[in-house]
Amino acid sequence: MPDHADAPFPLIETPIHAQKGLPDAQKTPHSYAQGASIMTLVHNVIIRGLNSIYLQAPHVSKQDRADFISYATCWYEFTSNHFRNEAESIIPTVEAKCGEKGVLDQDLKEHEVFADGFNEYKNYLATVASTPADFDGKKLVSVIDSFAPEMMKHLRKQIPRMLELARFGDKIPMLEIIETEGNRSTQNLSKAGGMIFFLRNLDLGYEDGLWKDWPPIPSAARWGVLKTLGKFHSRWWVYAACDEPGRLQKLHAVAV
Repeated sequence: MPDHADAPFPLIETPIHAQKGLPDAQKTPHSYAQGASIMTLVHNVIIRGLNSIYLQAPHVSKQDRADFISYATCWYEFTSNHFRNEAESIIPTVEAKCGEKGVLDQDLKEHEVFADGFNEYKNYLATVASTPADFDGKKLVSVIDSFAPEMMKHLRKQIPRMLELARFGDKIPMLEIIETEGNRSTQNLSKAGGMIFFLRNLDLGYEDGLWKDWPPIPSAARWGVLKTLGKFHSRWWVYAACDEPGRLQKLHAVAV
């Protein structure tokens, strides 16, 4: 059984990493490749987080169930906020810039495919939050199995679709859109919940440290956030994919 959160759902390679070594003429324009790579990094936070929940849910001790339920709920907060930001901000902005209504309708259709199971996940955790003794890790894994395959397909397919938008050239300032809307989306996360979840499931060593400086916040500021806001619910983050410095860590609750 894996003891790190890079499985069972596989992570996604960033376009910038995939293009390394290619002649410039064969590379996707930087704004699109960089924008799609940032989207990939966010998707990988979702994937690592889900892996950490999927692998640990059946093995959480009775006394730790409340903390794990809260941690798993933070994954829903972060992920639902991401999809909502896509639907309400990123996609409409892209459509307005390129002048082609419906150019990203496939993304919205894919959201609908896994929506029922995704909502069941939220509802199950909300139900057991007040009675942690009723939490059943195998039940949660079963719920994840009902939606994760389709969600993973969406997260993977969305990246090449973003790259295909390069046909619109300078009409779409893709990197600017992703950075602007991403910053706006972050403001909607609870500071001691979803925000810390993001930082604790972001592997700064991914792709040989290519993304160690993303997001572009000073390391001292990042450390300060983790040491202040992160301490409010410190027991939640023992289940995270990464430690405070941003390195993959061995999962806390796994089969012996």
